[in-house]
Amino acid sequence: MELFEAGARTSQREDAMKTYLENLPLRTWLVLALSVIALGYPIARMVLPAVVHAVVPEVVQSVLKVI
Repeated sequence: MELFEAGARTSQREDAMKTYLENLPLRTWLVLALSVIALGYPIARMVLPAVVHAVVPEVVQSVLKVI
C-alpha cells in the first residue's frame, strides 16, 4: 500500500527539479554550457559531414565543389 499516488510523486519530483534548476548559480550554468559545447563540437565535426555526404546526392556535391 502506497501513501501517495504515482502522479503525485512524479509531480513532486518535477517541481523539486524545476526549483533546483531555477536556483543554480550563473557559474554552474556556465560550466554546464561550456562542457556541452566542448563535447558537442567534435561530435558535430564528425557527424555532420557524414550525414551531408549520405543525404546530398553525388551530382549536387560535384556542383558544389566546382563553385
